[in-house]
Amino acid sequence: MLVTDIDGKYWQYRGRPQQFSAVATALTAAARARTLGPIEHMSIIEAITLAIAVLGAVLGLVNTWHAIEKTRVKIRVRPKHAIPVGAADPRITFCIEITNLSDFAITIDEAGVFYRGTDARGAYTQPILMDGKSWPRRLEPRSSVTVYGQSPQPKPGHSLKCAYARTECGVTRIGTSPAFKQLAASRT
Repeated sequence: MLVTDIDGKYWQYRGRPQQFSAVATALTAAARARTLGPIEHMSIIEAITLAIAVLGAVLGLVNTWHAIEKTRVKIRVRPKHAIPVGAADPRITFCIEITNLSDFAITIDEAGVFYRGTDARGAYTQPILMDGKSWPRRLEPRSSVTVYGQSPQPKPGHSLKCAYARTECGVTRIGTSPAFKQLAASRT
């Protein structure tokens, strides 16, 4: 009687039928071990070592991503409507709230609006600050400043696009809001 394994090798078997089943099972297991590779024959210690190595690699990637994120400048820019109250100048109807979301202090030296279809920007060079502190403004982590001014006017042929804030190191972040979209739509 001839027996074949997965590789197509033939083995000659001379014995009783009950023993044939055991030989066929052994040959099939040997062939399967060659095709499935070393994972099937991994010991518990090797499996634990592999799991710890994979966990270490994943944690290494997470730590690298976290370190990169900690060094990024993160600023939230939110344009808003301003409502003058009391003795405030009634022309002051627009403001830009700038929040430092970074893990380090930054200095904001410019805020304003961008226009569509051009590189021109409308900057508030001497913004009104309600707290009376100076401009440019140094923002500690998680602190914010609100810049007040007159509502921006679109340039001829260019509508309002978004508000922006620029740091002293040249990083510019933009932001918009439903209030800004309403203002831009009313000024077209």
